Amino acid sequence: MSEVVMISVVRNFEMYERLVKSNSFNQKAEFVVFDNNKENIGISARYNSFLENNDYSKDAWFIFCHEDWELKEDISSKLSNLDKNALYGPIGVTFGKFWKLATTKGEITQSDKDGNDISKQGHFVHTNEVVGTFDCQCLIVHSSLIKKYNLRFDENLLFDLYVEDFCINAREKYDICSKVLQMECQHYSEGNITDRFYKQLKYLRNKYKNVKAIYCTIANASAISRPLLFSSYVFIRKVCRFFYQSKITRKGNKLIKIFKLPMFQVRVGK
Repeated sequence: MSEVVMISVVRNFEMYERLVKSNSFNQKAEFVVFDNNKENIGISARYNSFLENNDYSKDAWFIFCHEDWELKEDISSKLSNLDKNALYGPIGVTFGKFWKLATTKGEITQSDKDGNDISKQGHFVHTNEVVGTFDCQCLIVHSSLIKKYNLRFDENLLFDLYVEDFCINAREKYDICSKVLQMECQHYSEGNITDRFYKQLKYLRNKYKNVKAIYCTIANASAISRPLLFSSYVFIRKVCRFFYQSKITRKGNKLIKIFKLPMFQVRVGK
């Protein structure tokens, strides 16, 4: 069994200690932490710093994760059975073969920073299904794959889209697949799309303007390559959300909204 190393760039150490380092499911892991309070360096540069200085004589699974990402199960047995020649993440996005509509694969729990406004995101998968890109909250890659292809993060992408780029680069240059690893986990973030995101998205679109495959982000369903194919999908997605929404409230009820108006609640779980 390869070792597990969890790499995080941290500003909120209270959250990091609670969700990552002191998490009972992570106690077999080694932790690498970068303090971004002292100097707010881009996450991609931080991750590359780890990759440049790692001892590759030791096999290990690298888990690049946010300070607000919490594992809720022991995944060591899952990692031991994985193909080391692929990338993994808890949630990603792909496209259907016929209608070319984006589908989010891998189910996670999402909430705000305080653990409220809980909802399920994505679609549960029973096998390691191939996707185009992962969300930045977590990326899992084996050290042998990094060593073989000298994979690195694009340091032009400071705080957004660096995992999406990592996935696309690996696939386009080396035919390395990104596969969903279904796991119990919670991301304590509802997302924050800023002008910085769109500026870095523009950079990424230019970088992959000649790519034939279709890639996008989970965040905001933004197209990275071949954006014209996304117009119908984005429209349909917005219309569906207007007509119907389902979420889990902080009291543990499943809330159904029609035309964005609360219509029905039912208790779920215990």
